[in-house]
Amino acid sequence: MLKNFLYLNESALADYLSALEGGSRTSIEDRDQRSGVGPGSATPGSAVEGRYTRENEKTVRLADTPPAQFERLITLVAAAPELSGWVAVQDPDTEIPPLPVGALIDVECDIQVPSMIKALAPKSGMLNAVKALSEISSTIGSSQNLQIDAGKLAMLETLGNLMGGDLVVIGETDSDEWKVAGRLRDDHLRVSAEELDGSVHVVGKVSRKLVGGDHKPLLALPGLDILPRAQRREIEAKGPSGPADDSWLKGPALMIEILAIYR
Repeated sequence: MLKNFLYLNESALADYLSALEGGSRTSIEDRDQRSGVGPGSATPGSAVEGRYTRENEKTVRLADTPPAQFERLITLVAAAPELSGWVAVQDPDTEIPPLPVGALIDVECDIQVPSMIKALAPKSGMLNAVKALSEISSTIGSSQNLQIDAGKLAMLETLGNLMGGDLVVIGETDSDEWKVAGRLRDDHLRVSAEELDGSVHVVGKVSRKLVGGDHKPLLALPGLDILPRAQRREIEAKGPSGPADDSWLKGPALMIEILAIYR
């Protein structure tokens, strides 16, 4: 099946593949050589018809593109799952609980970018609104008795700037309990945040497991830990504001270093 990659971490892909193959390919050469024998002119003074040999050689050099590398990686890990911890998850309820940290998995799920993460993205326009509110607060806020918390506005602006264009996705599997979550680096995204939502395959390495009852702020996920330690501990101690608070990853769940998302 041809894959439509929505996200592909090409640097991690190259590292995984070079570790398995003992080096990195720059290109692949495909050579097609053919030969045959055909009728020729008779040799002068001879009654025997001459023959000649015909050879045709065609060489095609192919660039080792990231999609081709991904297909080769999956072939290698599927052939030696004990080496990579490879699991193509079919039944999340039975296959996810025993997964060790470091396992490389492929799991089908419905993913979405939480609203809080979308709001902090540069393209959302929220950061521009925050800057505008900050200016209003500093210029006419006191004279007009506007109740604007400048500290919170500054924190939102700081968080948005620290995230850059990076995103976090949460995936709902076929299980009634298990979820997956991970960070997406902006430089490896191939689509917008809105185009990510929906049914996809997520491939990545398990970095941590949350059991039932555990919860972790999305902004403190591995690779996106942009909160100061003291502030992170304070937020974690308070916990989610309620069941609808989507700024948290709630267990049971897998945190994944995402390699690829495709349909």
